[in-house]
Parts: sequence; structure tokens; C-alpha cells
Amino acid sequence: MDFQLSEQQQLLLDGFRKFLNQEAKPLVKRYRDQLIPVSEMRSMQRAMQDFGVGTGVLEERLGGMGVDAVTTGLLQFELSRCSPDLAVTALIQNIIGKLIQYVPEPMRQSYLDDVLSVQRFGCVGMSEPDAGSQITAVRCRAVEDGDDYVINGEKMWISNGGYSDFIFLLARFNDDPVGGLGLILVDRDHGYRTSDISKMGLNSQSTAQVSFQDVRVPKSNLMVAPGAAMKTLLISLGGSRPLVSLMALGVAQAALDESIRYSQDRRQHGKPIAGHQLISAKIGEMATKVEAGKLLALKTLSLVDQGERADISAAMSKWFGTQMACDVVSEAMQIHGGNGITTEYPIEYMYRAVRPFMVTEGTNEIQKLSIGRALTGIDAFG
Repeated sequence: MDFQLSEQQQLLLDGFRKFLNQEAKPLVKRYRDQLIPVSEMRSMQRAMQDFGVGTGVLEERLGGMGVDAVTTGLLQFELSRCSPDLAVTALIQNIIGKLIQYVPEPMRQSYLDDVLSVQRFGCVGMSEPDAGSQITAVRCRAVEDGDDYVINGEKMWISNGGYSDFIFLLARFNDDPVGGLGLILVDRDHGYRTSDISKMGLNSQSTAQVSFQDVRVPKSNLMVAPGAAMKTLLISLGGSRPLVSLMALGVAQAALDESIRYSQDRRQHGKPIAGHQLISAKIGEMATKVEAGKLLALKTLSLVDQGERADISAAMSKWFGTQMACDVVSEAMQIHGGNGITTEYPIEYMYRAVRPFMVTEGTNEIQKLSIGRALTGIDAFG
């Protein structure tokens, strides 16, 4: 693996950092801990597409930029370093870009055009109140009725849910635990409802509960027939776990940046606190943890780019990177002392924003079990 950035990647990242400083930072500062209105979120996501963020992953023949997985990871790291809230919405746009190919042919171009122009936001409905990591427990049901399916149930923790104009819904079509799950496209106009969830952090973007009560959807909206949905989702989401890791590490990098500045300016016992061994050692450990997490995630994304199997590496990078990120932000708060827990400094926000990544895309405990199963061939989930 070549760890050196290409000239094109370096120019792209330099330009993106400049854009974030000039355009994104004022927006996220204005809406700290408040939901960014959908119109402003659309405008920002549309502007970031020029750098390949979000739907830039789409192939050029479909109107995208064909951005590779490693470059996508680098962009998500920089974006989360500025705003993890914007990064979450961009991640969902990225996933929607991968799933759009499964929209039935007669409808595909319309959705493709609207997604590329950010006229419509999408989301993916998998988790439920009683079905998080155990996808086979999905209860949201689609029942055949003439030319339609009638859908009833709930989805929880749906990123982009409140913003969404449509949802790629994982629903149960029969009682087979895995074979009964299918993927169907449901428009907001079909009647689903959303309610945003208040969280400890990441409240500037939408995380919602999505409710379906006798929602009638044409059979022609079936994207992936029952039995093949889980495989389709696993393939489409295969590169998202290392992206989540890099997003958490982007927050950690921002916390490290703040800690370095603070340790240079804050004086105790006649000198900057950076001159005290305990503080200097903390900063050295923090920087190493961020770098180690980044390398594991980028290695995983490199495997994705090469078309190689990356499930073990993806699980490793997700739990390790998010754990390291939380450790780093916690140490950053310690370095800031009492100032770290005040809203005057950004560390307090970062501390709350980074923690949810440990449960996003499957909890870290589930990642460890997945790794153990892959290495031993023995399932410890039951």
C-alpha cells in the first residue's frame, strides 16, 4: 500500500480545507447543537459535491465523479474534523449513491438526477426499536395487497431521516429470518412520518424515528427481492465502517489540534503547560492513536478499492478507530482542565459528538464478535 498522497489528492484536500474554513465553519458555529435547516443542509451538501463528497462516489457514467474509497475516507476525515454533523449527512449521501443502482429502471433516472442535484435527500431504514445489531429481528412488515405492498412498523436511529424525501427500507415480506427480508423504495409522499431524536451530540443533523402506518407502496418500487436484501446491503455498506472510523478520528484530530494550541498558550508554574512532562506525553500518545486509527481505516479502504474482501479489516478499523477517537477527546478534555467542560471551548462539544460513533454501524462489541467469528469459524452471537 502506498501511503503517499498523490498530487491530485493533495490539491483536492487543500482546496477542501479552504472551503470548509470559509464556508462550513460559520454554518456549523451558527447551528451548534441545533438542527441545520434542510434548505441550508442541501445547499452545503451541494457545494461539497464539487470536491467529490457524498454522491461523488457514483461512477462518472452515472453523473458522479468516480471518487475512490481512500480519497472518500480522506475527505470524510477532513469534513468531520470541521463538523461531524455535516459528515454524517455526507456519509448517507455516499451510501445512497451506492444504492441508487438498485432502483428499478423506469424510475432510476429521476432519482439519480435529484440525488446528484441534491433536490432530494434519501436515507436507509434498517435499525428498529427491537432490531439494532440483530437485523434478523426486523419486524417492519410489507404485506401484499393487489398491485401494492402495505407497510406497517417503525425504524429507529435513521440518519438523515428527518431530512429524507425517500427511504430505502429493509422490510419483512415473510417469516423467514433472513430470506424474508427485502428492500423497497418508499417516498415521503407515500405517507411515512419522521420524528427527530434528541441525542447527547450530533444534533445539528437529523437522526430520526420513522413510522409506517398502513403506508401503501406500488409493487414496482421493490428494489431487491426478499432473500437478497441483506447481501445487497452488506456489499453497499461494506466501505462505510472505515469511513465511520475516520469520521470519529476527524473529531479526535480537531481535539488534538485544540489541545496543542491550548498547551502552548496556557501557563502553569511559570511556563506553558506543554513544557510539563505529563502534558507533553499525553499529546504524544494522542497523536499516535489518531495516526494508528487512520492507517488501519485507510488500509481497509485500500482493500475496497482493490476489490478485495475487507470485512475483518472493516470491523477492526471501526472499533479500534472509534475507541481511539474517544480516548483522544477524553484526554483533550483533561488537558483543558476546568475549561474543557465549559461551552466556551469546543472540547465539550467534541466530547459529546465523538461518543455516538462507538455505536454507529454496529456497536464495537459486535465488531469484536464479528472478527472472532471470522477468525475461528465459530459463532458467539447466540
